[in-house]
Amino acid sequence: MKVSSLICEYNPFHNGHKYMIDKMRENGCEYIIACMSGNFTQRGDFAVFDKYSRTKTALQNGIDLVIELPVIYSCATAEKFAFGGVYILNALGCVNEIYFGSECGNVDILKNTADILQSAEISEKIKKYLSLGQTFAKARENAVAEIDGLSAEILQSPNNILGIEYIKALNKINSPILPKTIQRVGSVHDSLTAVENIASATLIRKLIYEKNPEFQKYIPSPNFSEIHDFKKLETAVLYKLRMMSLEDFKNLPDISEGLENRLHSAVRNGISTEEILSLAKTKRYTLARLRRILLYAFLGINQSDCDILPQYVKILGFSRNGKHILRTMRETANLPLIMRYSDIKKLSPTAQYLYSLESRCDDIYALSGENIIPCGRNMTENTVIQ
Repeated sequence: MKVSSLICEYNPFHNGHKYMIDKMRENGCEYIIACMSGNFTQRGDFAVFDKYSRTKTALQNGIDLVIELPVIYSCATAEKFAFGGVYILNALGCVNEIYFGSECGNVDILKNTADILQSAEISEKIKKYLSLGQTFAKARENAVAEIDGLSAEILQSPNNILGIEYIKALNKINSPILPKTIQRVGSVHDSLTAVENIASATLIRKLIYEKNPEFQKYIPSPNFSEIHDFKKLETAVLYKLRMMSLEDFKNLPDISEGLENRLHSAVRNGISTEEILSLAKTKRYTLARLRRILLYAFLGINQSDCDILPQYVKILGFSRNGKHILRTMRETANLPLIMRYSDIKKLSPTAQYLYSLESRCDDIYALSGENIIPCGRNMTENTVIQ
């Protein structure tokens, strides 16, 4: 059995994603597992559609089995996002390869860049540029440029960067999973202009939130569910932030170099999340980083939570073909598989804590739809079977 995999958000699933799955099949991929973000995304936002409807769409469009990337990884930095997904896929014990899209389409160049970033000399070079007030991304790019110009150029594109992080994660845990890449087509990341029938997820979400039916031509066989919008909870977010002490901010993930002071001050002066972000932003602290921190704050997730390694594998859904992978996983996985509520009772105390954290976050997400959903869906929702 040859099992391929990918790590994704599918926020929402669109024609570019379908193109990649079709290319994987052309390359001989027999079974495909998707490790998909749950209800929260790497942009520090809520997913536009819930994880169950996105799972159903993925299964209808070529994915065989969908497992969940937990919230502590799904709304983290690219490095931690990639590590969480790779760690879980590796723990299944049956995955042969991991695919990802990239702008360059050359896995050897990406592997070389990953090697440079994991070399002993790079950290001091990065620190040198950070001391000049550069963002981490720019400091990293300039540091790599001292060693290899092509690799530095590769770091200018977001999907290349994420692919490099997948390779670094594979190296870090000595995984036998082979990295494979497919060159992206269509509109570039975050573009607000479509190319034929392929648009960026950013443009599609914009159209969805504007209730513009044009978004439908960029999505294959969509499963329309309630639209979820983080902005609906603006007042609740402000309330939670205003109740936090300086020490509370200090304990959040990705806080360093006194950033807690800047955020604490911004919260006390801003009257909207956008204003808070604007007040806290500097050349060093990007909006993306600050959004993720505010989401962690609102969800009540601390650094100590994010230091815990994945403890289980939550099965969100599978197809008829996926049953074969599931049968194999039951024999090969070194983490417990969760499909129903009764499985939770068998988990270790640490795993049960993480599952309850995920459930609590999903209960907050349930407030952001067109209709308020009762608590407990993460405990009661059935696995999607296609």
